[in-house]
Amino acid sequence: MSRIAVIGAGAWGTALAMVASRRGDHQVRLWAFEKEICESIARSRINNVFLPECPLPPSVSATNDLREALAGAEIVVSVMPSHHCRRTFEHMAQWLLPHMLFVSATKGMRMTLCCA
Repeated sequence: MSRIAVIGAGAWGTALAMVASRRGDHQVRLWAFEKEICESIARSRINNVFLPECPLPPSVSATNDLREALAGAEIVVSVMPSHHCRRTFEHMAQWLLPHMLFVSATKGMRMTLCCA
């Protein structure tokens, strides 16, 4: 069984977590910045904020704790908004391991131009 951490529980991240779990041999942890999303998923198995009317499979669990989301993960899917990537990856760095496979599904590009 593969363990997948999906970092970002918006509509896109929730949908990818659902697709990853469909094979039946993946355990998926969905990390949400917002506590109310975790509570909604725990209570009703639905991300009522970003993807209402789409129940999550039993193999998807939600957490608000990055350490918990990454614990034992073999695959890490980044689905956070691009403007949060740097800060979130800096925070995640302490729990990232060399064997983890990273997949970027982050949408949007944020570029900063520097003029000397």
